[in-house]
Amino acid sequence: MTTTKHIRFKEYLERKHKRLIEEAYNIRYTDSSLSDVLTYEALQLDQKLKFLQF
Repeated sequence: MTTTKHIRFKEYLERKHKRLIEEAYNIRYTDSSLSDVLTYEALQLDQKLKFLQF
């Protein structure tokens, strides 16, 4: 049961990371400061994913 929770949590984090990267890319030309914030959040999330290594 716990393994299933970990897998679902990892998939959630991966989807969130992908969404942040796509959003940062799409907004890059209109609002660079928001794009930088989204990119930073995505990088932080990526570090968490690498740290957790399910």
